[in-house]
Amino acid sequence: MINIYATKEDYLKYGSKILEEIEIERYLELASIDINRATLTRIEKRGFENLTSQQKDLIRKATCYQAEYIKEEGLYDDSSISSYSIGGDLTVNEKDSQDINDRLKISKLAFFYLKRTGLTSRIIWLRN
Repeated sequence: MINIYATKEDYLKYGSKILEEIEIERYLELASIDINRATLTRIEKRGFENLTSQQKDLIRKATCYQAEYIKEEGLYDDSSISSYSIGGDLTVNEKDSQDINDRLKISKLAFFYLKRTGLTSRIIWLRN
């Protein structure tokens, strides 16, 4: 079962209203998958209800903005591949991307809110 991090009411509060009412829930579900992936599944592992109120609010906002991003940009436009060839060996060349949100296909605004949760850090702290 997919955890959906924002409700239709959240979207009506935070979103810019580009989603039609009948499609809001579908896009929020898709956005929730992206949001969880952008946090390295930390939301799912910790449990949304176990997060602080501030983290939950930021995740709700990020989910609403990501839903709109999916609506505008589409789902699977993988523009990270610049070229490929098949002939003897398979070769795939990927474009270098400066921003992690570009690689993850996350809205810059959504990622801005996610970073403030502390759940997006890619640094692993090792204890001695």
